[in-house]
Amino acid sequence: MIVRSRKNLIAIGGVAAVAAVVLAMTLTSNSGPSTQYVAMPSSKIHVQRQSLDSAVSTSLRRSLEAPAMGVPLVVVIPSIGVNSPLLAVGMTSAAAMAAPEGGANSPDWSDTFWYRGSAVPGAIGTATFAGHIDDRFGAYAVFGRLSELVPGDRIFVRDTTTGFSEQFVVTSSHTYTFAQSKTLPVLDLIYGTGPPRGEPAQPSSDGLAHLSLVTCAGEWMPRLDTHSERLVVSAVRVS
Repeated sequence: MIVRSRKNLIAIGGVAAVAAVVLAMTLTSNSGPSTQYVAMPSSKIHVQRQSLDSAVSTSLRRSLEAPAMGVPLVVVIPSIGVNSPLLAVGMTSAAAMAAPEGGANSPDWSDTFWYRGSAVPGAIGTATFAGHIDDRFGAYAVFGRLSELVPGDRIFVRDTTTGFSEQFVVTSSHTYTFAQSKTLPVLDLIYGTGPPRGEPAQPSSDGLAHLSLVTCAGEWMPRLDTHSERLVVSAVRVS
């Protein structure tokens, strides 16, 4: 792996800045973190409720090896000033979540990346979003202030074609070492139980719609071309 400067911000698998966690298929670990959920159970959600499925249907039909594509969704996190377009991404040949890395003036630093192998945002399961922590100049990127989120903060995912929004509430925030981020319990937290095992997104066992937000944290490790930690913010749908 080529050693680059701190401002190049390369993450796992050669993908820059975003906390792209390896989707290893045969990993073992200690027990994972516990989380307190505060969302409505699925039994209280009408079967005909509106959803974001139609906004991402084309991206879901694409191979995970296909390039990133825009979807008509935006992510809004008022407490940290995020209002970001969503890109649907797959994974790299190294089985890592792919994320575009552009030049100094690229919009990639302000885009949020949805792993299209995870659940549709708002569906019963786990949708996985990732974002750069800072840009090539060291300034905050889209998830630069992610560590400021606390339980109770709101996250909105809005369909720009219909105006429909899914609303999530933050339930927890955990920081993991680089090594911990590759263990199965943490991968399950980030992606749900399907993708880390090479399977499609699976319904969550608790019947809730989960959202994981991921970015880099900790110190820059030049030898590995990535940061020493991963920050994972967990949320559940409340609307």
